[in-house]
Amino acid sequence: MLSNTTQRIFSAIVILIIVAICVYFGVNSSLGLIALFGVLALEEIQTNFLKIKRFSAIYILNQVILLSSFVLVSVFFRNTTWINFFNYIAVGISFIQIVYLFYVDMDSALVENLMRKVPVFPSIIITFPLLAISSILYHDSWKTILAIMLVVNFGMDTGAWLFGKNFGKHKLWEKISPKKTIEGLIGGIIFAAVLSGLLWQFTLGKMSIALFLLFSLLALLSQVGDLIQSKIKRQFGIKDSGTLIPGHGGVYDRIDSLLFLAPFFSVAINYIV
Repeated sequence: MLSNTTQRIFSAIVILIIVAICVYFGVNSSLGLIALFGVLALEEIQTNFLKIKRFSAIYILNQVILLSSFVLVSVFFRNTTWINFFNYIAVGISFIQIVYLFYVDMDSALVENLMRKVPVFPSIIITFPLLAISSILYHDSWKTILAIMLVVNFGMDTGAWLFGKNFGKHKLWEKISPKKTIEGLIGGIIFAAVLSGLLWQFTLGKMSIALFLLFSLLALLSQVGDLIQSKIKRQFGIKDSGTLIPGHGGVYDRIDSLLFLAPFFSVAINYIV
């Protein structure tokens, strides 16, 4: 039987190949993959977090809202100022999540109650970040920009794991995520900023201190997104959102920090590209 680390690496390679193939074939295939990830993540939130029966009225309503919103924006609002408006809404949702992370008690059932009392809430928290990711595809250099965002996000994740495993001594926030360390956080930020900076240097233009600091901030936000999802999962009493990806858990486990990061990245990139 493969070790968890081996499974993680193998699964990551498979996902990378799938993403690369979709990106190679262009915008439409990439949009389709983004939508698929959204549908699967929303599926996990509804069935595993909220225990909503698959294909029940609420389940179908949330999936319809996600897909219809995604298609409408992709078809009718592509290359318009409206997409930036949607990005700012997504940023606002992310800021609300930051408030939740730092100011809502661990024993609180606020998120669960909100999801149950507002049936469309799960689709909202998935749809707007997805639109932020899709907005990147409207840039001329979208393939490179998308790659940089993925490097920032998964570079943070990989760097935090490497540095935390080898040098981690001081817990970052043990109550929420026992394995994360301050050393891992710092190492992950530097690792992600350097990698994304190098990619920028060799593809889009000259790297600068300002861009390095921006990538560092975005990497930090990626880690904040991961902490938010860790807190939500602890409050729901689950370890993983699903079992679809060996070594990683579910789709939502794999893209949770990316969904949080994407709105900030999409807004920032509009000012520098």
